Amino acid sequence: MKHGDNCKFYHPELSNIGDCEFGNNCVFHSHIWIGHGVKGGSNVKIQAFAFIPPGVTLEDDVFIAPGVIFTNDPKMNIVRQGEFVPTKTLVKRGAKIGAHATIIAGVTIGENATVGAGSVVTKDVPDNAIVFGVPAKVQG
Repeated sequence: MKHGDNCKFYHPELSNIGDCEFGNNCVFHSHIWIGHGVKGGSNVKIQAFAFIPPGVTLEDDVFIAPGVIFTNDPKMNIVRQGEFVPTKTLVKRGAKIGAHATIIAGVTIGENATVGAGSVVTKDVPDNAIVFGVPAKVQG
């Protein structure tokens, strides 16, 4: 793992962290799984029991709550117009993902968006939106 300055790791021996790259001032709690090639910005916080496979990019100031699962298997993705969704997932700057949410591969979670706990995100989330539910839907 490559990371910038002032990053904090809680019990890295209890985590599986691959060849990934993060910026400065990040916090990594124990029991996390981060795959090879994952990219993260600065001030990213990843709580315990998160699963982040290859193909995920987290921009600056992203918060990942405990138990969040990202998927990356194209055979398990939702089909759009007869084609598989691409397996690249982007979480934009300032987004927050609540505990035990599941993020299906290929979606973009918008800047400063909030995903409610336990939600299943199957579609792109607009900037500044609040989404929750199964499947997650924009609220308000």
